[in-house]
Amino acid sequence: MELKVGSVCDRGLNRKRPVNQDRFVALPERGLFAVFDGVGGQRAGEVASQTAAETIEEALTHAVENSSDQLIRRAIQFANRDIFEMAESDPAYKTMATTVALVYITGDRATVAHVGDSRVYRLEDGHFYRETIDHTDLYDDIRAGRVSESQAADQKDRNVINRALGVEAEVDVEISSVRVRDGARFLLCSDGIYRHLADEEIAQVLAQNKDPQRAADELKRMVYERGADDNLTAVVVQVGRARQSRVLAVADNSPAGRDEKTVSARATASAGAVERARQKSGGRIQVEFGGPSSRQTNEAARDRDYQENRSPRAVVDLSGRREGNSTARKLAWALVVLLLMAGAFYLGLRASEWREGRASDLNATNNAADPLQMGRKAFDSGNYQAAAAEFTAVIAREPGNAQAYYWMGRAQMEQRDWAGAAQSFTGAISRQPNLFDAYIHAAAAYEASGETQRAADMLKQYAEARRRHAGPVVVTNSNSPAR
Repeated sequence: MELKVGSVCDRGLNRKRPVNQDRFVALPERGLFAVFDGVGGQRAGEVASQTAAETIEEALTHAVENSSDQLIRRAIQFANRDIFEMAESDPAYKTMATTVALVYITGDRATVAHVGDSRVYRLEDGHFYRETIDHTDLYDDIRAGRVSESQAADQKDRNVINRALGVEAEVDVEISSVRVRDGARFLLCSDGIYRHLADEEIAQVLAQNKDPQRAADELKRMVYERGADDNLTAVVVQVGRARQSRVLAVADNSPAGRDEKTVSARATASAGAVERARQKSGGRIQVEFGGPSSRQTNEAARDRDYQENRSPRAVVDLSGRREGNSTARKLAWALVVLLLMAGAFYLGLRASEWREGRASDLNATNNAADPLQMGRKAFDSGNYQAAAAEFTAVIAREPGNAQAYYWMGRAQMEQRDWAGAAQSFTGAISRQPNLFDAYIHAAAAYEASGETQRAADMLKQYAEARRRHAGPVVVTNSNSPAR
């Protein structure tokens, strides 16, 4: 069946969120659609979501085997490992992670996979289903029967995601499969969409707009009317012939309610209660790694965020997850790499090449004084003005030093000098075209300064550069004395 897609991806109206950390993949010719919502504040959420999007797209579009649950699971696992290793290598990326909601359509079967709280909905024959259940403490208890629908609204403080890509070396991916018929429609979206709209409203938009792009645009319009206080992404997928219809029922989100025979009035009350709880809990998620008491740490983070931003955000409770791997885990990942290579999953080379490049950087640092050392030390300690001064001095001495331009851009981003940061990252790219992080940060800087077209062009350049440079991936020197 023919697939048609419409999409929106926007940073929203919140001035405190100038960088869009959402990303999406929409490849109707391959049947691949995905939404990613980056976590990690202004530093690295967009890097995590872009890395996941790039890795999964390459993995699933170059795989030689047929679509399967295992193939999709491996693709997401490998994206998870890419983000995890990057976060482990650089203190600036330490808190980054991303959600993923994915639909892979082959024939009359759609495979749905997700991690975190980005969602997949399906509208078919007038019935509206939520195909994913958020990976949050609250929803875990709802599906386990420990919390009733009526109690959900009173537990808004537990709307925190407990699963995301990049937090651990392995991630538990939830995968399901559904048969789709001609006329079915899917929506993949980040929480910037559904936290402003009830399931019933989303269903009406999908049912009343035959063109998927018009449906996506209408969702954005409605979210903007209600404040759009977070990044928002929606991908609407039309399977076969589009039909304008009315909504007959909104299915229950509980595991029992996923049976098509169980569509009742109590589903509407349940969805409304949970949505109200989500809205009351505030804006974007934030990762807290480590700490002696995750519960106390998370409560303190919420209090601190409320005082600073007057908008308390849900906090991801992912404490103490960055632990060393056991021997068995290492062996398991080695096996995954071999399987990926056997299936033309050549992305497995990225991690090893990346580590080799980093080892080379470390050796070079040991053999000679690092001209960026003082600037990196200031950057890692949060003194971005002093860091910028050090990087400026390095650039004056070494005009060809791409790393100096890159870190100058990072320091400018932290000071919200978006135009200056974009110029610095572009300077790094011109001197070292395979410094891929610079493309992603440049795109974020352009978008934050309102130059959305230049941001899109930069992401295209990133993809082209990745295709051109088949050699080792260049990473930024992260051997900071402050670490």
